Amino acid sequence: MGEERPAPTAPGIVTTDALPGSWPPAGIKPYYCDGSVCIVHGDCREILPSLSPVDLVLTDPPYGVNKAEWDHSFPTEWMHAAARLAPAMGLMPGIWNITRCPHRIGDLTYVWTLAAHLVNGMARGAIGFGNWIPCLVYTREGHSMFVKDGDCRSIVIGDSVKPDHPSPKPYRVMLWFVRRLPGTLILDPFMGSGTTLRAAKDHGKKAIGIEIEESYCELAALRMAQEVLPLEIEEEAVVEEQEFVLA
Repeated sequence: MGEERPAPTAPGIVTTDALPGSWPPAGIKPYYCDGSVCIVHGDCREILPSLSPVDLVLTDPPYGVNKAEWDHSFPTEWMHAAARLAPAMGLMPGIWNITRCPHRIGDLTYVWTLAAHLVNGMARGAIGFGNWIPCLVYTREGHSMFVKDGDCRSIVIGDSVKPDHPSPKPYRVMLWFVRRLPGTLILDPFMGSGTTLRAAKDHGKKAIGIEIEESYCELAALRMAQEVLPLEIEEEAVVEEQEFVLA
């Protein structure tokens, strides 16, 4: 274990002393925190039991495909602790792990799958290119996730700067999932480089991210301290993408 490093300083970081009394929520010891997002450095299996309830768990755990030293298996032991915190969960297991996901997680039950179609996706799959990202949706009984929107969205990727992470989710994909799933406070137990948090912040929602690798906490904190992306431009880009696919 190396010497503990302080959280990075960058323009726009707000100290917790300047934040409202209810933020960060109880149980949070932030590595970084501003008015919209909090980053927690640590193992989600140890941190989840101490957290307060949230509206939505939205996460992208390791797939177990050996993209990095920490990507040796598809973890499931965190799921029940996370399910106790929210009435809904959006789980991105990768195509490979869909059949490994349980039908029930605690009192959450699988209800549907959202599909982000990557128009120009080139990731190698078992039988060709992997052109979609599934998000399995789980809810508590009686908790409606219905909104007047479709369950599949076509998105062009690769035209924005890629974070220094072996498997970051495309920003526009996460922005659509954040918009599409109801809830104003989101928890991501496998934060990585912070794309879920960045999308939530840009869409006016609050989010908490947990990450075991400190280098990714630092990277995510620097991303959070950047200026908010122009949401109206992103929204126009998605419409153009859909028109491109349908033309």
